[in-house]
Amino acid sequence: MRRLTALWLASALTLAMTGCAAMVPGYVPPSPKVEKAKAALPQGGGFDASGGYSMSEQERNLDCKHLTGGITVKILQMRETRVKPSAVAAGAQSVMNALPGGTDYGLDTNVDYKRDRARLETMNKQLAGKNCRTFDLDAELQPGNTESPQPVGEAKPGGEIKSEKTAKKK
Repeated sequence: MRRLTALWLASALTLAMTGCAAMVPGYVPPSPKVEKAKAALPQGGGFDASGGYSMSEQERNLDCKHLTGGITVKILQMRETRVKPSAVAAGAQSVMNALPGGTDYGLDTNVDYKRDRARLETMNKQLAGKNCRTFDLDAELQPGNTESPQPVGEAKPGGEIKSEKTAKKK
């Protein structure tokens, strides 16, 4: 009888302790969905201390079409953000920066421009490395340029490769 009581007590204690472990704030048990999402996040890449940009593995694997699209969107965004933010907007941004997890993007438009320009130049070099048509970034980012960004020149042999998805559809 004593043995049964001790076994029952040990089982109850074990269940109670494991139940408490799952109730710890911030604890999320691993799930296949979460692990799959983590695996899909870009690996590597980003800005270094000198302000240069290195592409992530995911960016390096993009084809001409997707790189060109990314550059086009970034050029249009940079054209729209040439205007300095108002004092109220800058103040609100600095408050958000002070919050945990806040960003300093938008506080200094010159720093943002240099960062975005470094990313554009790296992506443009990637286009050239894949024998794709490249952009004249100086012309595209000229003040007053409202034309739709277009790559210039001719694609070199082997360039303008279609993505695997496009090739499978045909």
